[in-house]
Parts: sequence; C-alpha cells; structure tokens
Amino acid sequence: MVISINYPISTAISSYTNQAQADAVSQSSLVTQQSPLNAITLNPVAALQRIEASTVTQLSAYGQVKSSLADIQDKARALKNISQPPTFADFKGVVQAFVQSFNSINQTVSNVTSKKGALNGDNRASQALDEIRKAVAGPKENALSSLQGLGVSQQANGKFAINQQQLSKSFQDNPQGALSTISELSGRVTQTADKLLADNSSIGKKVNDLGTRVSELENARNTVQSYLATPQSPQPPTIFQATGSYTASNAITAYASVASF
Repeated sequence: MVISINYPISTAISSYTNQAQADAVSQSSLVTQQSPLNAITLNPVAALQRIEASTVTQLSAYGQVKSSLADIQDKARALKNISQPPTFADFKGVVQAFVQSFNSINQTVSNVTSKKGALNGDNRASQALDEIRKAVAGPKENALSSLQGLGVSQQANGKFAINQQQLSKSFQDNPQGALSTISELSGRVTQTADKLLADNSSIGKKVNDLGTRVSELENARNTVQSYLATPQSPQPPTIFQATGSYTASNAITAYASVASF
C-alpha cells in the first residue's frame, strides 16, 4: 500500500472507501500520478507504528529536557532556601548541586540536539538552554565575575567548574556577600525555569502536543489493525466513513499531518 504524506486526505479516504472490498494489505496504490511527490510504500500499520515510535522518541527527548529544567529549578530554589545561618558545608552543598544540575542540562541538550539526537534540527531545547545560561550570567553577563569570585568559573565548553579552595575562602572571608551572590542567582534562574516549564511555553506545549499525538497514533494504528484483521464486507465499512470518531480516515489524517508536526 502506498501513502504519500502530502496526498490530499479526502482523496486518500475516498480511495480507502472505494477499495474496501479489496484486500487491504495488497499492493494497490493510494497515490496516483496526481501526487507531485514520490510515494512512501508501506503497510499502513507498519507506517503508523514507525511514526508512533518516532513520536515516542521525540517525546522522550523532550521529557529529558523538561526533567533537567525541573531539576535546575529545584537546585536554584535551594540556593535561596539555604539554612540560616549556614555552615560552609551547607553552602558548599547547594552550590555543588546547582553546578552539577547546570552541567547536566548542558549535556542533555547537547545529546538530544546532536546529529544523532532525536531533536536534531529542532531549536526549542537549545533556546531553553540559552535562556538558562543567560539567567546564570545575569544582565550583560555581569554575574559571571561574581561567581568566579566564589570559585565557580565557566569553562570553554559552557559548563562550570568549582575551585574548592576559592569557594571556601570566599565564604569564610565574606559569608554575606557569598550568600547574596547565590541568592541573586537563585532568583534569576528560578524565574527563567518557571517560565520555561509553563504549559504555554514552547517546551511545555511541545510535550503536551507530542503526548496527544502518541495517543492519536496508537488509536489510529489499533483501528486500522482491527480492520485489516476483519473479513471485508461488500459495502464500505463504517470505520472508513467520516463519522467523527477515530476511524481509519483519522489514521490517514494522523499519518498525513505528522510531517508538519
């Protein structure tokens, strides 16, 4: 069976209906020479399975990004919620946890947006990371010098490293200044993470849309699979009629629209 991603849905549904008496797994074509694009020859169930798997992979990748954002949000809040008066062990613990979380989200975004990553070519994750980096650096990157004074310096790869001796000295010499620096860092990063994790953010909307798409594709695949397993009736079966329920026509719609998603 041949399905073209940009083939008119109405024509595809009509073709399915007209061929309802035929063997649904035969190599009869849904795409004629009217299609300007090369068709993709696939069993309809296999096609939907492939798209569903790809969508699940994207959802997983975005889930990793969202999880990393939630983690750095949590670690940023801990910077401000440090016990009062803090010991150096308390101070060191929250700073190390934040740096580890920041480095982790850098690595996560790098992995999912690499050439072999599920989000290669999709800039939403990279844009989210840029927002976090800007929040850490502060206006005109003036906060980087303050962090460096604490012993937290940015490396060439964008990640941070901690000079333990400098961290200890900065806290012992000026504990209030050290606490002020991490409190301001907390406010900037928490505010940015809150925005990035909102349901109406680019990441939040994408995760929700992908979750919905996975359910739609699963329903479409089950519908088509059920039809193919059922002996064909002499009349067009109801699952191929546009009744508004999730029918085989919706399966074609899901398949056709996934390319633009």
